Amino acid sequence: MPNHRTPTDKAEVSGSASRNPGRFKDRSRPSGTRPLGDPYARMTDEQKACWEEIQANCPWLHSAHRPLVRMASMWMAKLDENQEFGVNATNALSSLLSKLVATPSDESKVNHAGDGDEDPSDEFFTTH
Repeated sequence: MPNHRTPTDKAEVSGSASRNPGRFKDRSRPSGTRPLGDPYARMTDEQKACWEEIQANCPWLHSAHRPLVRMASMWMAKLDENQEFGVNATNALSSLLSKLVATPSDESKVNHAGDGDEDPSDEFFTTH
């Protein structure tokens, strides 16, 4: 099965758009998107905390992702509350996180700026 098409915003965050500019040159962004925004008012405090965690870890998400983030937040809160969390719930949460490009394998593809790594060029510009 072929890989899913990488969204333009994710490609920019991960650096793949700069590594392969020809792959993304004819793509257009969805119009009218807004930031992900605040959690839904009817969500519990635990679900809202999970929403904030997803939002902080996935800066490429926007308003079109709101329903998926809501569902993922609900499942994450249920897991955090130590409620019965079977195989089906685990698969549902895993699928949602994958669709949000928030799984560990996808996270490794995203370049999080300011993560504390040293600049590789420092060795050339540092005086001893």
